[in-house]
Amino acid sequence: MTKTNTGEPMQDLDDDQLLFRPWGVVDPAFWAGTETDEPLPAVEAPAAADAAAAAVSGETAEQLAAVQAAASVDLERAHILAEELDARTTAAHGEEHIETVRVREVRAYLALLTGHHETAVAWYLHVVRLHAALHGPDHEETNLAVRRTYSMWKALPDPDAARFAEGLMETFTELQSGGTEAILRMREHLEQVQRSGDDQLAAAMPAL
Repeated sequence: MTKTNTGEPMQDLDDDQLLFRPWGVVDPAFWAGTETDEPLPAVEAPAAADAAAAAVSGETAEQLAAVQAAASVDLERAHILAEELDARTTAAHGEEHIETVRVREVRAYLALLTGHHETAVAWYLHVVRLHAALHGPDHEETNLAVRRTYSMWKALPDPDAARFAEGLMETFTELQSGGTEAILRMREHLEQVQRSGDDQLAAAMPAL
């Protein structure tokens, strides 16, 4: 289990199991099966991740690599580098451009790692909307962004997940198939959390 800069534990943050890293590591059978509390299985990056990397220029790829290197030792420094790269990329290409979106995916992930959950949720939803505007609401890139956002949300501590659920569902409602499936999974997860909380409360109550 990984801890953020705030000291709070983050669920299922093994590097081989992250489904919400930039460009995504998304199992083709992502929605298959039922919700469980088991750790997410390790998966390999699909072709979509390779296509995403190819969509970024060599210069931007080098700068993203620098952000990644900084993140391994200093998350705050990585955040500054990503913010500066975002400003340059947006100035050069505008907001609705794939390179800008890729940089903002990184900023979303860094916000999550630094423990700023509300900021991370806002960034992930922003990226979903950018993909929908750039590619269309039912495009595979948009669907991948939805899946990453769902996985990020599910890994949050339960109180934060419940607090941010409504905002995510509102955004997902605007989308098509991918958003609908995410909403169903979110509701299932919230019901599991509720049942677990009820069971814990019942166990803690003294016998009458």
